[in-house]
Amino acid sequence: MTKWEKVVTLHRLLGRSRYSVPLKTILAELDNCSEATFHRIRDFMRSNLGAPLEYDRAHGGYRYTPSDDGPYELPGFWLTKDEIEAFICIDNAIENLHEGYFSDLLAPLRKRFEPLIRAQSTSLETLRERIRIISHAGRECNQDIFRTVASAIMHRRCLSITHHTLENRVPLQRDISPQTLVRYRDNWYVDAFCHLRGELRTFSLSRIETAGYVAINYRHIPKRELETFFAESYGIFTGPAGKLAVIDFSGAAAREVASENWHPRQKGEWLSTTTYRLTIPYSHDRELIMDILRWGELAEVVGPPELREAVKTTIEKMREKYK
Repeated sequence: MTKWEKVVTLHRLLGRSRYSVPLKTILAELDNCSEATFHRIRDFMRSNLGAPLEYDRAHGGYRYTPSDDGPYELPGFWLTKDEIEAFICIDNAIENLHEGYFSDLLAPLRKRFEPLIRAQSTSLETLRERIRIISHAGRECNQDIFRTVASAIMHRRCLSITHHTLENRVPLQRDISPQTLVRYRDNWYVDAFCHLRGELRTFSLSRIETAGYVAINYRHIPKRELETFFAESYGIFTGPAGKLAVIDFSGAAAREVASENWHPRQKGEWLSTTTYRLTIPYSHDRELIMDILRWGELAEVVGPPELREAVKTTIEKMREKYK
């Protein structure tokens, strides 16, 4: 434990204690440091940080001198090394999302962290170089649209959007009550109540062309209803899952899939030492088929028949291209 961490740990120990803290307890909390080290920390806090740290002879321990101004707080913004590193991980992850909205929100906080990081004899750049987050197949979305959608969610305001589907590039207009911003497979989506359809829908932000506020009543959807609707089916698709896919994986795929989470309500069982059967609910099969095909010959759809036939048709079309 560094000197910095000892200061923060001692401050928090004294701050949360109603009575004076025995020296034995303090030494144990400070990573079993020596009495000499404790006294150096105590003197540093008194002389450099103005800490009203005193020895309470009546109770045989240390405490902050009570004050009418309220409890003593360390000057500045103090965190332990682990907490600073945790922030750097979060900050780096947000930077890798390539979305200025969150990065801009963290900018003031990042400035306050930089002196603390330098005190640890390192730098923000050095720590970032040691953390790698690799995005794959992420689609670009308009920054202004991202900000508008995020703000509408925070303030519960309705939006009028124009968007296109994956199959059709003709723009469609919708009035929506955005509920949740979703990051799924390196892409952004918004779960929303569609006022035209009168039901919940998911829109890809990369396919939203325009977005602006509209003066209609916001439709709030309770959390439980949202979770039920959007967690029922497979992947990004929504709605009730009326079908069960049964897939057998063999070899290396069996070992990997057995440790993967494909769906909250999935079931898995080992049929043998080399074959793992996965059963998952779904409604739309497009994304499910793509996930099955990534395992090639190590995956076989057992049922239902229509899913097996859809995978077979896809493979045959692929085979035609590679004749």
